[in-house]
Amino acid sequence: MKNKIVVMTALLILLLTAAGCSKKEDAAVSAAGDKTLLRIGMMSSSDVIPYVLINENKLSDKYNFELDLQVFTSAKDRDAAFQAGELDGVLTDYIGVCMYQNAGFDVKITGITDGDYILVAGKNSGITDISQIKGKSIAISEKTLIEYVLDNISAENGLADTEVVKEIVPRIPDRLELLRNEQIDLGLLPEPFATLALSDGAVRLGTANEYGLYPAVSAFSKTALDEKNEAVRNLYKAYNEAVDYMNSTDIREYEKTVIEAVGYPEEMLGEITIKPFRVSELPPEEDVAAAVLWASEKGLCESALTYEQMTFDVYGE
Repeated sequence: MKNKIVVMTALLILLLTAAGCSKKEDAAVSAAGDKTLLRIGMMSSSDVIPYVLINENKLSDKYNFELDLQVFTSAKDRDAAFQAGELDGVLTDYIGVCMYQNAGFDVKITGITDGDYILVAGKNSGITDISQIKGKSIAISEKTLIEYVLDNISAENGLADTEVVKEIVPRIPDRLELLRNEQIDLGLLPEPFATLALSDGAVRLGTANEYGLYPAVSAFSKTALDEKNEAVRNLYKAYNEAVDYMNSTDIREYEKTVIEAVGYPEEMLGEITIKPFRVSELPPEEDVAAAVLWASEKGLCESALTYEQMTFDVYGE
């Protein structure tokens, strides 16, 4: 009897030791079996579409990972979950990654996305062309991607960043309401808010992408890249296959998915259009450098941040 107890105790110690050693591996594997779980935080916008199609078209099964998409209504909540280790990656932007790095949270840009930001004028503002925005008011979030895009669009049109009156309004829905109620002249909005504004009579003046700005990116923590490297690489294979599907398929075949993913009103069924998406790759070095410079001038990060610190190549062998 005594020998049996000794043996059972030894086995229990071995099991507990094995469990402790495999804790990291267990955290990376989903309940579905041997598929690695990738948890990505995002806001409703057009750049989420390929990620939703990865699950819809079962590309995650094809590439042997499980994709958990978590939608947040505020960037603050998304970032809190990311920093708490509840997410592996996020859909964010250059400025966001600069701020993560500045806070000592090692986050790497791993891909580009096709999020766009549309500059619109209120329907009764009298503004019909971007050359008329000098001295006009616009609701923005301060020291964020939105202000970065606005400053770049202003510069492209020969305006200093102080020649547009910036009103600080953190929440995007509140900015839309101010525009609708004619309490603000301009809005710089992502989808679906831009389409909602335009449907109310707002005037489209231009977009970030039309000015060569593509600051929206996908990013992962360095911890996730170390522990789930193969799954992250496979995610981008699936992403690019989803983009190929989007670009070669009539949108009517997946329009309901787009409406739900982006947050368009259901009554827009049959009216949705999307431009061709780009396959994912690392962003150009000069684009990242320009964002770091702007962010450092705003006191959001160190100007010495390098491209190598900001990015991680998941596309090579």
